[in-house]
Amino acid sequence: MTAIKRKFLMPALLSAITVAGVASCSTGGAGSGAESAAEKEAAAAAKQVAAPSTGAATGDPFAGMSAEQIARKAVKATRGAKSLRLTAEGTENGRRLKVDFSLDSKGTCAGGLRQDDSEAEFAVVDGVTYVKGDDEFWRALATGGNDPNSQSADPGRADALVLLLKGKWLKIPAGGNAPARALGGACDLDAMLGNLNTADTKGLTRGNAAEVDGRKAVTLVKRDADRTRTTFVAAEGAPYLLKAVSEGGRAPNTVVFGDFGVPVKATVPPEGDVVDLREVQGAANPPAGL
Repeated sequence: MTAIKRKFLMPALLSAITVAGVASCSTGGAGSGAESAAEKEAAAAAKQVAAPSTGAATGDPFAGMSAEQIARKAVKATRGAKSLRLTAEGTENGRRLKVDFSLDSKGTCAGGLRQDDSEAEFAVVDGVTYVKGDDEFWRALATGGNDPNSQSADPGRADALVLLLKGKWLKIPAGGNAPARALGGACDLDAMLGNLNTADTKGLTRGNAAEVDGRKAVTLVKRDADRTRTTFVAAEGAPYLLKAVSEGGRAPNTVVFGDFGVPVKATVPPEGDVVDLREVQGAANPPAGL
């Protein structure tokens, strides 16, 4: 894993998801025949357009299902989404994190992230990634995320990168080198949703009924020694994961999924506001990470 991905971007995105407990909804392995049927049902449900709530009693769409089965169904449906918006907020390694991304399965993306006092905007259009960060963002990137042991921890490189990209968008062409691709990886829907099946579902119990942004949901609760994780699954329309909250522990987080199937609007920045990655790589003292 590259220094960029390990030290800055992915902790803000992927850790926010897994720590919040969404990842506790594992799809598991090959599974039994009953699980296979549930997966087929969820895949079909994921193709539906979620019906608005009418307030009328519709019964329990998960009647007779265990919490683990509901979790598998929800993960399958969510991973089948063609587009969605993900927002997350919490703490990771003592740092405050906040992310907001809209992504689709074609690779289009728009959004941004904030980590403590550092923030950046992202846009991906036709495979080309555009990143606009503040001074602290580029400085953290150039110095290996403020890791004094990083080979790229060179203040001179950081100053050069900040000066070159101040107020500009960094353009990363499709198929760039691995560190550069890691920046664009913040907008990879498949990679993001792939992290929904990284933990087992043992210990999940079904909690009280709830609502998320006016949409009926069931809750799945998992209690560990020092934290409680609650996952909210849509109880009407496609059984998408709607929200996950992790309370207690060292990394409390809240993750919200929404705008399923909504087209993602991302625009190419004006040409005069763009610096091509090749200009950074061709600089006299380029950051080692790029």
